[in-house]
Amino acid sequence: MNYFIFKEQIFTVFLSASHLTAITFPSRVHDYVGGTEGDFKIYELNKKRSLVIEPKRKDINRNFIVFNQKGKYHFNIKYDDLNSNKDIEIKEAKKCNIYTLIKSMPSFQLFDCPKSILFVNKLNKSQTVNGSEIQHKMYLSKGPPVYLNGKMIYYKGVLK
Repeated sequence: MNYFIFKEQIFTVFLSASHLTAITFPSRVHDYVGGTEGDFKIYELNKKRSLVIEPKRKDINRNFIVFNQKGKYHFNIKYDDLNSNKDIEIKEAKKCNIYTLIKSMPSFQLFDCPKSILFVNKLNKSQTVNGSEIQHKMYLSKGPPVYLNGKMIYYKGVLK
């Protein structure tokens, strides 16, 4: 699955005990930090462009940072058998002008773009989307789940 990521945004990766999760980055990983030794085991592969994560327990919910030559990626690692990821390829997200409406609700609109998601806030107050306060509109990373006020509303092309 492709994840189009804006580097300033935090995204979520779900793990499962039934399979390993591979994350491939656009360039070589120089370092990473997060979690504890009892949370998961990490294998470096593909000339250090890929990290393969093997969970060691089910109650994982950790922040994780990966550093490469172009900057760093911030994400959360969570255990979730139902929503788990197997293969993720990280690509650069981009704002766009061509988008299609995914969902329109009284409080927001969600639009799909080729390399990002557009969230439009329809309220007169800010809303928290993926940990960021949004007043009017914001482009979001595409691929990872979209959380509105702590509740998942969109993931893997499906409204929740």
